[in-house]
Amino acid sequence: MAGVRAGGRGGEGLPGYSWLLLLVLAPYFLYVLRTRPYLVIVAAFLYVGVVLPMALHSQLPEGSLLWLPRAVVALLFTRSAVHTGLVASLGWVVVWVAHWTQVFLWHVLSMVVRALVVPLVVVGCILQLLHRLYLTFHGPRTTSNQVVFFLLVQQLVTPQAYLTALYFLLFYTILHYLHKALFTRHWVQTQQAREAQDLLRLMAWYITVRLGKGVAMSFVLVMFTLQFSHVEPDLVYIASTFIYFVITQRKWTGNERIVSWCRALQVGLLEEEEEFWVPLLLRWLPVAASLCVGALVVPSWPLLVVVAAYTNLLVPGILLADEYLAHQARYSVLTTRCRRATPQEVAEDSMCPVCLDQVRQGRVTPCGHLYHASCLRKCLLLSPLCPLCKQTI
Repeated sequence: MAGVRAGGRGGEGLPGYSWLLLLVLAPYFLYVLRTRPYLVIVAAFLYVGVVLPMALHSQLPEGSLLWLPRAVVALLFTRSAVHTGLVASLGWVVVWVAHWTQVFLWHVLSMVVRALVVPLVVVGCILQLLHRLYLTFHGPRTTSNQVVFFLLVQQLVTPQAYLTALYFLLFYTILHYLHKALFTRHWVQTQQAREAQDLLRLMAWYITVRLGKGVAMSFVLVMFTLQFSHVEPDLVYIASTFIYFVITQRKWTGNERIVSWCRALQVGLLEEEEEFWVPLLLRWLPVAASLCVGALVVPSWPLLVVVAAYTNLLVPGILLADEYLAHQARYSVLTTRCRRATPQEVAEDSMCPVCLDQVRQGRVTPCGHLYHASCLRKCLLLSPLCPLCKQTI
């Protein structure tokens, strides 16, 4: 019969594309004609009287309820339908659209990733280079640290007094210069001037130095008379900034008087290593002060706190951590192989064989000899052997 194609399993006939299309679109027609009941009735008669008999044909007497789904599946997946049917064309279009959509999205995603990643990589490299350069120079690093802390304290104590931080930082710097000029440097010329040119050169150098001191003193007086009349600093601001400036301006080497004062306290926890722990503690105090003040200034000036997190917290923290780790790595043998001396061992043998001084807190080597921790550390830098019995530590 026309409209029916031979094939299928068990001699079943496959309906033509027109009848199959009408069967598949029946729910759509019902949805479109839902507002017109008379058209729905006419369409129902047409489907029952024409479409179903032409589509099902010989299957109606058999009563095969699964014949229609099997016919649809057969038309979708048979070779002839794939190459010649409407479903094949629609499938090819869908595959083509999906392929080029994937290609387009891939190119767009690649462009977006490149547009975001490349600038970030460039900016990251530049920031890393600037960070390493910032760590190299001690002077700019110290000055920026002081400026940021002074601004934090100014915002906390005297927020209405503008430029107070810069005035006081300049004033402290001039005082530091005068202190170094008067107490640290010794303006003594050891070489004798035997010619007139040498004498003139020394006179010019001496006059230049004295003029520099005079200019500095004059500048201090001008600041006191003209600039400080607009500042009105608070006593808390002066005390905190002055102590912070004194601690951060000095390069602590372990030879200062405060180290000997701490050594006189005989703190057992330090193990007579005050020349290392006292400078480390003094360099840690500005970090703690910046953290406390910055936490109080966050609501009023968050941008300055972000800058302080780098200049006053991150960079000093990195330097302190590197110094501590280097110290621990350098003397790891002392801390791992040489135990702390007990009070009984100190009472029995209270003299250090290296410095011949009394031992209050010491280290005992694996071979049983007692030393000061600092003396044993210096010996281990020269040789891994015990200074007395020459056994390997």
